Amino acid sequence: MTDGSRNVQYFDGKDLPPLIDAEESFDEPLNWSVRIWHFVNDKKNLGFILLVVLYVAWFIHLSLLQYYTYGDPPFDLAIFDQGMWLISHFHIPFVTVMGRNLFGDHTSFVLLLVAPFYRLFPEPQGILVLQTLLLAAPAIPIYLLARKSIKSTWIATALVATYLLSPLIQQGNLDQFHPEAFQVCFIAVAIFAAIERKSVLLIVMVVLALMVKEDAALLIIPLAVWVTLRRDRRLGLSIIAGSVLWAMVANLLIIPSLLGTSSIYSGRIPFGGVSGTISTLFHHPGQFFSYLGSQGRLFYLWQLGSTVGFALLFSPEIALIGSLVVAENMISNDGYMHQILYQYSIVLAPILVLGTLYAISKQTHLWRRNALTIIALTGALTSCALWGYAPFSANSVNPGTVSTSSIKALNGLEDRLPPNAVVAAWYPLVAHIDQRTQVYVWPTPFSASNWGLLNDTGVRLRVASQVQYLLLPTQLSSPNDAAVFKQISGGYRLVQSGGGFGLYEKKSSS
Repeated sequence: MTDGSRNVQYFDGKDLPPLIDAEESFDEPLNWSVRIWHFVNDKKNLGFILLVVLYVAWFIHLSLLQYYTYGDPPFDLAIFDQGMWLISHFHIPFVTVMGRNLFGDHTSFVLLLVAPFYRLFPEPQGILVLQTLLLAAPAIPIYLLARKSIKSTWIATALVATYLLSPLIQQGNLDQFHPEAFQVCFIAVAIFAAIERKSVLLIVMVVLALMVKEDAALLIIPLAVWVTLRRDRRLGLSIIAGSVLWAMVANLLIIPSLLGTSSIYSGRIPFGGVSGTISTLFHHPGQFFSYLGSQGRLFYLWQLGSTVGFALLFSPEIALIGSLVVAENMISNDGYMHQILYQYSIVLAPILVLGTLYAISKQTHLWRRNALTIIALTGALTSCALWGYAPFSANSVNPGTVSTSSIKALNGLEDRLPPNAVVAAWYPLVAHIDQRTQVYVWPTPFSASNWGLLNDTGVRLRVASQVQYLLLPTQLSSPNDAAVFKQISGGYRLVQSGGGFGLYEKKSSS
């Protein structure tokens, strides 16, 4: 038992206990398989293992349930599933679901590393399972760092529970699929590597993190500042320089070269862009801060802090690694970015918990460490009950947009589609049939919607003549959808119907 009056020297590397247990030094040349065996068989680690297994099992179950019942919306899942299918089959990753090159939309080159995995599990279910595993992975560095720095198995286990209960990762886990799940894993391991003075591992994680998205530098630069101040000045400054350089290459060269224009998301910066935002801050501060107080942004900040009971405020040094990401989400005029419901906030979950871990480790008395742990865990339980997807949460998985009685018939219609046929389908169905070079979300391409550079809305695209099959509800509820179908229905014949859906084939003479 740790002496309650002892000041744990967490970040200077002194007086730290072993990584796995009190009898085994981390530096002993043991085989990693032996280490893992010892770890699994150590009864002290049973709580940690059980929590991770329960999380993985529960969220794989929910993810697949949502997929098989056509839970909505599946747009982003279809984007990345078609993109992965194209990459793994050595096609140019022009994703017809959205009408853009996958890497022009976001520089998510990390997906290239997933292509071999996708060939083994070539279905959307595979990347949904992978996402759950990636989001659960930070529990490992959180647990090991807590065991080592705080010398308390119960606190380490409680911090893992705090992380796994976070509505940030639970919401993100069920928000289709997004490459940000990789970022969650990479930043947690990167912080672990920085603290443990593992420079090679840190560099690898930084490179991988930068491959996730073009704005990843906002996450890496604060970490590099900490490395500069606390660990290795040369390494930290090198990471900062490399991150800035990659951000410039990704945003100013790669994306424009693939899209023919700047990122379509640049319009999310308010007041006319970066210069306008800076000008407003200095010349009209009242307008700027009024903007920051609008659209639920302050509630968003409160939600973030409440996931750990605001315990990190007692020493927020590590939590500040997420400061630029929070600032980006707060400043954005896209309402999705300052809500915890979407992928934009999931990367903050491990940072908040690791920041809480650091705050607990800095307490000089055992009762204070225990109290902060209880506060953090209570905050996690409360926020999970309100906004998460645990069995005791107020939320539940959305019922599918397709009735249960129609699913079997709909699956039969999907099976009748020839491989790689050009298809336009009702949006909840696209993620189930997107493993082909051309698939479109109805009414695209007959009336473009949310497609390409977003400047062709309502326009009939030239590729419309290539669409061989339509898979649609027999009764289209949207007046626009019904009007578009009426215009083209003469060129298609009904092949089969069932469950309220129809499969239409292009007439050979049309």
